[in-house]
Amino acid sequence: MTLNHTTHGPVALLELNRPEVRNALSTQALDTLLGVLEELRHEETCRAIVLAGAGPSFCAGADLSELRDFDDAAFADYVERYRLLGDAIRALGKPLIAAVHGHAIAGGYELMCLADLRIVADDAKLRVGDLDIGLSPTSGLTWILPRLVGLGRARWLLLAGPTLTGTDAVAIGLAEEAVPATELRERALALAAEIAAHPGLGVRRTLELLQAGASSTYDEAVAAELIAEYETFAHPESRAAVDAFFKRS
Repeated sequence: MTLNHTTHGPVALLELNRPEVRNALSTQALDTLLGVLEELRHEETCRAIVLAGAGPSFCAGADLSELRDFDDAAFADYVERYRLLGDAIRALGKPLIAAVHGHAIAGGYELMCLADLRIVADDAKLRVGDLDIGLSPTSGLTWILPRLVGLGRARWLLLAGPTLTGTDAVAIGLAEEAVPATELRERALALAAEIAAHPGLGVRRTLELLQAGASSTYDEAVAAELIAEYETFAHPESRAAVDAFFKRS
């Protein structure tokens, strides 16, 4: 089984499960992950997702033992899955939190960056790595990375390829929190539970607004926010949350 899937209340925990190859992303592993994400997109009881890795690392990238035998058509088919993965994560309507320990390299680095939030072990080893084998990035990394760390640092990370620790990643905005590896899974699940406790429509519309805002004008963003505000205000969960606030007061 290339992916373990467990449920923790409203939080789904997905664990890449090829520890013998540091969770390298084979075609089968990517297809399995895509299928589970599609199921969770429609699962109303799931309100947040944590993606982690079994064994010593989060993900060491593409399965090179598979790639070395690809012809051009097979490679194009494989790489297309990374685009589909980015699309699937953006379409979830619920946050995906990457819990990153050990190595996150190349495709694993991209997978980490595709997540909505990143909690990393303070001693993690994070490296783009594509240029090591002469490849350029995929998964939208050249669009995502400058928005996380700025254009100059994105160039540095992509071209110079430094290995960052989790602590380094937080310092430059690549990750949101760095914690000891022994606390990583617990912290990621706790953060997911905190978010999952909010009314689901508000979370979904916030994610959608952030995605749209990255390529819209200020006026377009404000107009979209007003539409979302009307929609969320009218939702029963929002009304219940307001009532609960006054009961706590």
